[in-house]
Amino acid sequence: MASQQQLTRTNVNWREVVLFSILAYTASWLWWGFKLYPYLGQLSLTEMPKDLADKIGYLDLVLGDFGPLIAAVIMRLFVSKEGLKGSLGLLRSWKYYLIALIAPPIFFSIVVLFDQVTGLGTFVWTGRVPQWPMELPLWAYYLSLLINTMFITIFVFGEEYGWRGYLLPRLLPLGEIKATVIVGLIWSFWHLPLIFAGMNFPGQNPLLATLVFTFTVVFLSFPFTWCYVETGGSVMVAALLHGSINAYGDGLTSRELIPNGNPLLVSSAGLVTGIFLMLLTLVVYVVFKRSPQVKNIENLRHPQMDGTWRDWLR
Repeated sequence: MASQQQLTRTNVNWREVVLFSILAYTASWLWWGFKLYPYLGQLSLTEMPKDLADKIGYLDLVLGDFGPLIAAVIMRLFVSKEGLKGSLGLLRSWKYYLIALIAPPIFFSIVVLFDQVTGLGTFVWTGRVPQWPMELPLWAYYLSLLINTMFITIFVFGEEYGWRGYLLPRLLPLGEIKATVIVGLIWSFWHLPLIFAGMNFPGQNPLLATLVFTFTVVFLSFPFTWCYVETGGSVMVAALLHGSINAYGDGLTSRELIPNGNPLLVSSAGLVTGIFLMLLTLVVYVVFKRSPQVKNIENLRHPQMDGTWRDWLR
């Protein structure tokens, strides 16, 4: 048993894990710091601003999402030196892409229904699309969120290329559960500048919001791990899943559609979402007995190449 534990520890290159994390934080936080600097007087440890994200512009803020991608590219080229080939995972079965598209709208529809039944937040649909000058039936709004998914995926690809494409496979020798929790914590704390800017929980206590956000993101990390492992290391499927989660999560739990709910409870990163994700995780590992051990970890980090142009998409 001791020798097996020692082998597991030596299989994790903690130098690469730490260096990548530092680079990812530095690249993103420098950008966010530059954007937030003129508004430092509006930041507080007791209440987050309510409209700061609107003043700065969401597009300017999400450009910081490419920090993990920048860090991963630097690591692949100059530190771990495995190169960029085989790091996308684009060539996968359409079934995985379909699951990434349809699972989030089903999941968040259940979350919103729970909020409605329990009275935590009343879903209000008047036909008016939030921030859009048009009216649509609810089914058409769902389709509009599908289109939004494609746009969001472009930006969150920057995150997934780093968190799942580089960091996760280096931690998987610890097993899925430990690796996912570590990635989830690093991923969660990376969002701190956005949390304190009020992007997720405007008007709430920053420290309480950080606790709720961390809880939710850690359990949100599990579906990404399952997706990445089951697809043999596909960053593209993970990015599409991320884009769908952001589109439907934010779209169905927005303040316009659930105006009377506490964001700490009913938002896409709120406590209710985290609890449902925790229950999903327990069902997968306890009821369905998914093994936390991952086979062929090296294939995730170093895919087989055949010397063709497809190597860049594998």
